[in-house]
Amino acid sequence: MADLRSDDRAQVLLVAGFVLAASFVALTLVLNSVIYTENLATRGDDAGGGDAISYRNDVADGLESVVESVNRNGSTQSVLRDKLSRAVVSTSRRAAQFQVLRGISANATLVSVEWGTRIGQNRTTGNFTNSTVPASADVASDWTVATGVAATRSARFNVTDSSELALDTGSPLEFRVTDGSTWTLTLFKNVSDGSVTAIEVDPPSGPSRVCSAGSDPTVGLTAGTFNGTDCPALDYGEGVAAPYDIEVRNGRQFQGTYSLVVRDATIDSTNYGTAPDVPFALPAVYEATVHVEYQSTSLSYATDTRVRPGESDD
Repeated sequence: MADLRSDDRAQVLLVAGFVLAASFVALTLVLNSVIYTENLATRGDDAGGGDAISYRNDVADGLESVVESVNRNGSTQSVLRDKLSRAVVSTSRRAAQFQVLRGISANATLVSVEWGTRIGQNRTTGNFTNSTVPASADVASDWTVATGVAATRSARFNVTDSSELALDTGSPLEFRVTDGSTWTLTLFKNVSDGSVTAIEVDPPSGPSRVCSAGSDPTVGLTAGTFNGTDCPALDYGEGVAAPYDIEVRNGRQFQGTYSLVVRDATIDSTNYGTAPDVPFALPAVYEATVHVEYQSTSLSYATDTRVRPGESDD
C-alpha cells in the first residue's frame, strides 16, 4: 500500500484546490457568455436582429392585403399560386429597397399554401339566397353555405336595402353556426325605431346580446364590427366547436353582398354559380408560408413566417 506522508497529502490538497478554483472560473465564464449571447439575441439593436424582424413583419403585413387581392382575382389554385408567388417577390423587394443601401441582402419566397374556399355574392341587388343560375336552379331562402367547416376568416356582409328588413324578429335575416349547438346572428329593424337596425346574437349558452346601428348595415362577422364600430355582441361562433355548418335563414327577402373564406369545408356546388354575377364558391388561399432571409456583415437570419389574412378578425 502506498505510504502518503503528511507533506504529500498537503500537496495533493493544494493541487486539488487549484483545479477546483480553475473549474469555477471557467464555469463562470461560460455562464456569462451564455447570458450575454441570450441578451444579444433578445436585444435586436445590439445584434442587428431588430432590423431583420422588422423586415419579416413588413413582408408578412404587406402580404395580408396581397393575399386578399389575389383571392379576388383568381379562379383556380394554379393561377392563385402563380399570382401569389410573384406578389411575394415584389413585396419582398419593396420591403428591402432601403436595406440594399446599407449593404444588406433581404428577400422572401413562397414556400407553401394552405387552401380554402372563398364564398360570396357581389351584386348589391342580389339576395341572400343560393345560386339563381341557371334559371331552373332550386333557389332557397333557407340554405346551407358550407358544412364541416374547420375555420372561417374575413366573413362580412352588407345589407344594401334595409327597407326590406322586418320591423320585428318574426322573419329576420339569420346566420347560423352549428355543430349540434347553434350560434345565431339575427338582423332586424328595431321595433321602437324603424330607422335603426339591430343585431341580436344568441350563443348556445348564456344570454342574448344586442348591438344597434344605422340603415343599410355592414357587418364584419369575424371582425366583430357593425358599420365599422366594435359590436360586443359579436363573438363569431362562440360556444361552437369545429367542424361546424354555416346556414342562412330568410335570405330571399333581403338584398345585399357577402363574402367569407372557409377552410376544410364541404361545399355543395349546386348552391353556387361563378363569379361575379351570382353566389360563387372558388378556390382561395387561406394561409401562406413564406421563407424570409436577411443577411448583413454581422447577422445571418432566416425563418418561415405565416401570412394569415383576416387573422386579426378570426
